[in-house]
Amino acid sequence: MTNGFDKYLEYQYRWSGDFYQILFQAIQQADTKNSARLAQGFPEEVEAYHIWAHVGVEEFAQHCSQDHPLLARLKEEYALS
Repeated sequence: MTNGFDKYLEYQYRWSGDFYQILFQAIQQADTKNSARLAQGFPEEVEAYHIWAHVGVEEFAQHCSQDHPLLARLKEEYALS
C-alpha cells in the first residue's frame, strides 16, 4: 500500500494520475489556511510536500516505502545513501 510520500514521489516522476496531479498542484499553491484544510483530508500528502519543499529530499526519502520502485532512482539522482 502506498502512502502520501509515495504518491508525491510518483508525482515528481509523472507517474501519478490526474487526481494526484491536481491535488499536489493545489497543495503547492495553497496558502496557510487552505493548506490546513487540505491537510484535514490528505495529511500525508501535505506533509510530503512540506518535507520535500522545506526540509529536503533526504528526509523525504526516509518516509517513502523502501520497496517503492522510484526510490532507487531518487536516491541515485540526488546522491543519497
